[in-house]
Amino acid sequence: MLTMYLKDGDRVTEAPLQKPLHGEKVWIDLGPQSGQSLQDVFAALDWDSEGLPISPASDGRAKLETWGSISCLTLLTPEGDDLKPFTAVLGPDVLVTAHDQPIRVLEEMARDLPTKPGLLESAHYLLYDLLERVADDYLELMDRYEGQFDALEESVLDGQDQARNVFRLRHHLHHIRSVLADLRRIAAKLSRRRFLQEGGQDDVNIFVDVYDAFYHVMDNVDSLRDNLTGLVDLQLNQRSTRLNEIMKFLTIFSTIFLPLTFITGFFGMNLISMRPELGTPHGQALTVLVMLAVAAGMLVVFKRRNWL
Repeated sequence: MLTMYLKDGDRVTEAPLQKPLHGEKVWIDLGPQSGQSLQDVFAALDWDSEGLPISPASDGRAKLETWGSISCLTLLTPEGDDLKPFTAVLGPDVLVTAHDQPIRVLEEMARDLPTKPGLLESAHYLLYDLLERVADDYLELMDRYEGQFDALEESVLDGQDQARNVFRLRHHLHHIRSVLADLRRIAAKLSRRRFLQEGGQDDVNIFVDVYDAFYHVMDNVDSLRDNLTGLVDLQLNQRSTRLNEIMKFLTIFSTIFLPLTFITGFFGMNLISMRPELGTPHGQALTVLVMLAVAAGMLVVFKRRNWL
């Protein structure tokens, strides 16, 4: 049987699913093993679900949709390198979360509730805490990506080709940024709503901190994307530098052999009158020495001009 977390005074207890009494604060977590649907939960809570646009995050986008006093949020939270979707439905004094696979951030919140009953001070405050936890998970993900960037930078400086890994990381960051932009818009919409605290007092800016948290994560994403662009430029420059070194070596090698080829060609013709080394003592040795002297002289000139 599906249970719900119910705040009773200063304690949070679990109770069978039922319509909460007036003023009771409730969290219902509809996990993959519950065997029930959101429509079943709405029926138990006596909520009208007809027309409520509940949709999973199959398109990889986060969204906020409202129907009367009920708000439906489609959220994505990072676990490893994956983004896992889940649904959060905020109603009067009740927060319902639904997911078809284990979600770590919801499991952590379920562990904390018995020792931190203040988290269930109100349904919207519990949603605020949930969004803060999601933002913290994105920050941890960015820390891991920054570590990957440092490793890629070391590899590129060592001369390794990391273009494929760099573009793969850029692709991940592009998707994460689009999700964060949606989450930031959701936080902005929630921050403009007025939620009532105990005693009827307005709690206007409770979600402003969530907006700032997602904005901070987006700044980290943009900064890392810029660094990756610089890393691509660095790798291209290293390739260009290596190519220039190769071309310089080949050019110097060809330039040195150009006069040597001329000498061997000129004195190597099959005419005795054109081959003085044949009638001169040690003529062949002298010709080789001349060729070596020419090559050495050219190397000296190249060195003085800093071409080597």
